Amino acid sequence: MISIPLIYIEVFFLMLTSFLIGYFFAFFYQKSKYLRKLNKLQRLVNLDKTEDDFAQAPISEEDHLEKFRKVAKLKQLGKSKKSHVKEKTVSVVNDGELDFERIGKADETDADNLQKIIGIGPFTEEKLNDIGIYTFEQISKFNSNDIEIVTELIQFFPDRIINDHWVSKAKMLAESKRRTFKEPIRMKKA
Repeated sequence: MISIPLIYIEVFFLMLTSFLIGYFFAFFYQKSKYLRKLNKLQRLVNLDKTEDDFAQAPISEEDHLEKFRKVAKLKQLGKSKKSHVKEKTVSVVNDGELDFERIGKADETDADNLQKIIGIGPFTEEKLNDIGIYTFEQISKFNSNDIEIVTELIQFFPDRIINDHWVSKAKMLAESKRRTFKEPIRMKKA
């Protein structure tokens, strides 16, 4: 008969228990995150209704689902249409929209080479430009809410913006850019 020391059995059950606890916490966390997104999208659908919608007969379930799909599709595309983003991005941080009044507005003429920040490649830079982020100055003003919103909009890895230190690098690059333009051009004497 094979004899297994009791300690191995105890360790196995402790590891199994910790795995199950972690699994269920992650499952319920993701479920609550999904439900929050669903509620936010439903609020967006309800905000799109005009007064005429309320005067008409109640919306059927199919119409409601169609509007929900349209809003979900816009979210999934990362709101790539710039005009749509500029219309929707009023300073309402609580509803998951960037506060361009605080971080500043820019366009293609003001654009910096965002790829100088480690972690931003051509694809990510294009997505940032699509949502209205063009300059180091804008990224340097990000707070934790902005980072979360941008991560969702560009569908980037969670915590990648924080781990790659985009904000601090953008501050350094913005300061470097300011100093470059403020220094007078010195001519060499012959």
